[in-house]
Amino acid sequence: MNVDDHIFLWNHASVRLHDVRHIIMRAKEQLRSYQLPASAFLFSVRGSGLIRLDGNVHAIKNCYIIHAGKGTYVDIEEIKDELEYYLILYKAHLPLPCRQDLLRLLEKTQPFHSQYGFIPMHQANVFVAISRMQQAWNQNGNLDKLRAKALLYQLVCELMAQMQSQGIGVSVPNLVVQAVRYIEEHYAETFTLDDLSAFLNCSSRSLQRTFKAQLTVGPIDYLIQVRIQKAQELLRQTNLGLKEVAESVGYADSYYFSRIFKKYTGFSPSMYKENPLTSEIRRQSPSLLSRYSIAGQKLWKYNDHIENENQNHPHSRDGGAVPMYKSTKAMLALNLMLSLTLLLGACSAGGTNSSNSGSGTTGASKQVATQSNTTQPSANQEVKKSETRTIKHMKGELTLDFKPVRIAVLDTQYADQMLALGELPAGSVITTGDGTKFPEYLMDKLKDVHVLGTKDEPNSEAVVAMEPDLIICTEFQDKIYDNLSKIAPTIMFGRNEDWRDTLLTFGKILEKEQEAEQIVKDYQEKTNKLKAELAAKLKGESVALIRPRDNAIRLHTVEHRTAAILYSDLGLTPPKPAMDKSDTATMISLEVLPEVNADHLFVVTDKANQALTNEYKNSSIWKGLKATKENKVYEVNTTVWIAYYGPIAINNIVDEIAEALL
Repeated sequence: MNVDDHIFLWNHASVRLHDVRHIIMRAKEQLRSYQLPASAFLFSVRGSGLIRLDGNVHAIKNCYIIHAGKGTYVDIEEIKDELEYYLILYKAHLPLPCRQDLLRLLEKTQPFHSQYGFIPMHQANVFVAISRMQQAWNQNGNLDKLRAKALLYQLVCELMAQMQSQGIGVSVPNLVVQAVRYIEEHYAETFTLDDLSAFLNCSSRSLQRTFKAQLTVGPIDYLIQVRIQKAQELLRQTNLGLKEVAESVGYADSYYFSRIFKKYTGFSPSMYKENPLTSEIRRQSPSLLSRYSIAGQKLWKYNDHIENENQNHPHSRDGGAVPMYKSTKAMLALNLMLSLTLLLGACSAGGTNSSNSGSGTTGASKQVATQSNTTQPSANQEVKKSETRTIKHMKGELTLDFKPVRIAVLDTQYADQMLALGELPAGSVITTGDGTKFPEYLMDKLKDVHVLGTKDEPNSEAVVAMEPDLIICTEFQDKIYDNLSKIAPTIMFGRNEDWRDTLLTFGKILEKEQEAEQIVKDYQEKTNKLKAELAAKLKGESVALIRPRDNAIRLHTVEHRTAAILYSDLGLTPPKPAMDKSDTATMISLEVLPEVNADHLFVVTDKANQALTNEYKNSSIWKGLKATKENKVYEVNTTVWIAYYGPIAINNIVDEIAEALL
């Protein structure tokens, strides 16, 4: 760790002191599974014991200082006599606006969330600062609170100096370990990816990306696995009814729970519970979670999550460790026996109906696809046989001999593609850019469509529940592609593939190839006409596409798929910095924006970045731009311009460009 970086960021931070607690724990008393509600310093002044931060052990004896970030799980045990310590809770952030290099340094070093612990060399200085801070904090006056905050800065200065001289190391908290622990302790509760991210003080995108990188599935998929495992335990170890089991693992709807359970285990809950072999199989078989590397780590798992901010000391609870399992030949044999038993039972129960299979009402008429992993459509779907056609995609080829009825699209642009062809997806992910379910221009058409989560975090339960006969995804879902393929035949497109190519493929899938070709032809004629008009009007004036984001400005280059409408389809002139073909966008600061020197400026905005956009617009730099002075700045909606990359949105964009520039 470079302490100088930490000092540098502390100098720029805005800090708020939340609480200062003085705590004494008795011998053999324990603190279990306490999740820090804010960043914290813990300073022990007397006694000994073990403190775990997300499982990382610190042996403390008398004076010892520890730091950890919000969301960290703290466990204290093995107290021999008494343990006396102070707990200081605070929040710190970089006030906006700030330079991009500061944000990058903050993300890299994470000084307010890092974990470290050491014995201070000058213990008296630390003790004096903390004890005075606690005394001041307990007073009621505003001046006392300000004095306590000043003493926090004094403490930080002292600690940074001692860490610098001692060469103390720092570890960045493992978000996945924290998330797994939270999920395993709160699986019966209702929470979203955003809720989980807020608990861990990180962005949803960062948590999703990190979680998938380590475990190959997203947090919500992992939650489903935990719930199914807990349900299996209840089914084989208790006499609870189906409704009680469902509610115990977080499902209010027992019918929905049954479908999810069968999808993940292959058996209905009743078949799983009633078969005498189930208990022995599950006793010897691997946990659903053991396929993921995190299950092999030594996680400290407890039954209760305790966080009472109205008390000076969180209560302790006992708990147990995560069980480990090993696969055996006996388990494989038992699995085979159970499968045969269930199959024979199912055949016996359905013997009467099977005699009707020759009538043609099922069987061949329901054949839907040829793929390595296929799923038949549900019985209530009307799937009609049609001409066989082969769809090439990123994972190979899919042969269709039917027109799909219930299509799940896991990228927002594909809802637009289908609607342009007069078809409706049965389910679609949404974009969170403007905070709405679907964009206004599609809302009336998609109001009855099942919401399947977001592009970054598809809701697997929702996908299963809608019983699709075809799933269409992008490389964003690459790591869950195999799981998707088990639900239904799955096609993967390149997310940045030209919308015209994708539309023609959709035309093939939906048996509307002529309609797709006509849409492409109409667009070409429209843009050719507008291109000539813009060339005559602008005479080479430059046009830039920017998006304020992450305390900086994203300048979209000629390689960006929306910017290509401006520069390729309509022949507009990009400013020099936007001609970089190495990436689809380049991040610049507000101070650099005048160097772009665009004659016309399209600014992509939504609820998420509107405050930052307004802040930039009120700055002297923005007001001094040539485009601003000449009233040639045009705000456009993120959802339409960025998220819904389909023919309807594209045509809307072209219309907006024409209205602005002509």
